[in-house]
Amino acid sequence: MDCMEIEVKAHVKDRDSLLQKVKAFSSFDKIVIKDDSYFKLAKEGFAGGHLTARLRREERRDKENKLLESANLLTYKKKERRLSADGAAIEVNQEYESAVENPQALEALFLDIGFEPYFTKHKDTIGFYADTPCGKAHLELCSVPPLGDFLEIEFVTDGDSSAEEIEAMRKELEALVLKSGLRLEDIEEKYYSELLQEIKGDKK
Repeated sequence: MDCMEIEVKAHVKDRDSLLQKVKAFSSFDKIVIKDDSYFKLAKEGFAGGHLTARLRREERRDKENKLLESANLLTYKKKERRLSADGAAIEVNQEYESAVENPQALEALFLDIGFEPYFTKHKDTIGFYADTPCGKAHLELCSVPPLGDFLEIEFVTDGDSSAEEIEAMRKELEALVLKSGLRLEDIEEKYYSELLQEIKGDKK
């Protein structure tokens, strides 16, 4: 799969209140449990001086938390943070993803060609879809230990979106943040990797 994600994420303090508000204007998608292992390879010209690949073990569940399917996925993203004229930030990510039958074989290859284990991340998510003037937006209430709860909202496109279309989607993302009962100040500009590294550093 090759696509572009236009995304924001925001801190959530009151999980139950947010769920009530999101359910009022969106439709349930699925529950997904995600366990991620990230690997990095030193490379000039990339953010942080390295490129990153992700191996994910994913379980998809219905409203009753009954297992629907599971999958192993390899994901490579070209990430970019963009600022609008008013200083608001969104993530614009080019994503390449493929199912993997044997992730252990791929992990062994990564290590042999010079990738290093970077960090791991666990997410428990509840997903919803909401209709907007820019098309369907996907919302996920995410629990990411030890960081807490976040609301992720994104549009997924085929990668041909113009700057004007991306700006329109940014405004819709901010509107959905507010509609969910959060403030624009709750939007987190840092990547999860940066937040997790900060916590790791605090514990040293």
